[in-house]
Amino acid sequence: MATVLVVDDEPLVVDYVADILGQSGFKAVEARSGEEALARLADEPNICAVISDVAMPGAVDGFALARSVRHDWPHMGVILVSGVMEPADIYLPTGVRFVAKPVRAATLLRLVREVADPRARLPEPPLRACS
Repeated sequence: MATVLVVDDEPLVVDYVADILGQSGFKAVEARSGEEALARLADEPNICAVISDVAMPGAVDGFALARSVRHDWPHMGVILVSGVMEPADIYLPTGVRFVAKPVRAATLLRLVREVADPRARLPEPPLRACS
C-alpha cells in the first residue's frame, strides 16, 4: 500500500490530512517532529511521499527535513505546508512543492500524486462525474 508520512506538531492537522489520505486509498503514518519523521523514514520502506509543516519544534524544521529527504531518498516526494509563510522557490530543494494552509483536499491529493515516488503503486484516483 502506498504510504504517506504526515509530519506536523498539531494533532488535529495530522488527523485531517491522514483522513483525506485514508479516504483516497493511501496509508498515512504520522510524526510529530522532523527528528521523528527521519526515524520513521528509516523504518518504513513503503513511504512514497512526505507532507510536512514548515514550522516544527526541535532542530529539524520542514526545510531541513525536505533537504534530508531529497538527499537520502531522492525518489521520494516532499510537500511542505505553512499557514505563516510562503517561501520563494529558491528556498525549496529541487522537487519539493509548497502549499499554503488551509489546504484543500483535492489540491493535497493532486500534489501527492505529482511528487510520489514513481516506483510506488498509487491508489487509483476517484472518477469524476460528468456534468
